[in-house]
Amino acid sequence: MSCSPDSPKRSRILLCVLWIVGTITPGLHADLDYPDFLDMTGLTMVGSTTQFGDRVRLTPASIGQVGAVYTTDQIVVGDGFDTTFIYEINPVAGGADGMVFILQNESPTSLYSNGGPLGYDGMFNCVVVEIDTYTNGNFNDPPGPHLSIHGRAGAPNSADELTAGLAVDSTSPNVGGLRTMRVSYAAGWLDVYLDDLTQPRMSVPINLVDHLGSDSAWVGFIGSTGGISETHDVLSWILTIDGGTQFLRGDINDDSSVNLPDAIFALSALFVPGSNPATCLDAADMNDDGNFNLPDAVFLLSALFVPGSTPVPDPVGSCGTDPTDDGIDCDSNNCP
Repeated sequence: MSCSPDSPKRSRILLCVLWIVGTITPGLHADLDYPDFLDMTGLTMVGSTTQFGDRVRLTPASIGQVGAVYTTDQIVVGDGFDTTFIYEINPVAGGADGMVFILQNESPTSLYSNGGPLGYDGMFNCVVVEIDTYTNGNFNDPPGPHLSIHGRAGAPNSADELTAGLAVDSTSPNVGGLRTMRVSYAAGWLDVYLDDLTQPRMSVPINLVDHLGSDSAWVGFIGSTGGISETHDVLSWILTIDGGTQFLRGDINDDSSVNLPDAIFALSALFVPGSNPATCLDAADMNDDGNFNLPDAVFLLSALFVPGSTPVPDPVGSCGTDPTDDGIDCDSNNCP
């Protein structure tokens, strides 16, 4: 391709625009809603886990089992999330060893030892909520069934309460049977609810990004049996993501529209000293590569005036949240 002065002016502009504009690879930033598990689209089963009718069965009623189900794609959870799921552990009491709700950034199929380790002991970059049905003295469990939160930033996680336990609740006579759990993360606090979804049983301050090594994680469940068996089923699951500040991609001058003045504003902000800065870098990041620079202004001009140009990444047409985990943010704009 030639961008030389000898090229016809109109063709030269269009060709140069197309040459500079790159491709995009948007990340995942979506809610999950599984009223049942007749359709397992978007989920990956590992180990002993199976689709069991309209539910996910993490372990059968056999000893020495361990299984997991994860989202096939990573989910952006660092800005916050709220999830509720219904699980069933049978028998209600007397079985072993339990199950966990897990966020992990190790691999899409990570799974460790069965029994007391609950399938995650030794896993890097993970935070779990244990639904522990058996007292393992070698892991310093409290007497009887309990709930607990485990995580170790920058180190492999552990099922040992003294090594990685961040919070524990042993007030329930059992945690088995048919139960509803809610887990939420907002403003740096992780809250866990059981059956009463308005009053948390455990609350801990935690920086998920530090523990996961990323804003994103594969999210799911692990079930484990050892020398005593029980079934661990998940019956339904809904997860809502807090994507942070809303913005309109391309509204760089913050006038609630996307047009030529936005490209002029971007070029001025980038290259004219004393110009007004872009207050929402996410909106100015037209090619969604985590930076605000000249290619973004060129991308916008191409999108506005060159037919067939690369589509603008979401959010387009209306305010929305950033679908990509990146290092820039939106300080202020006119979106709600």
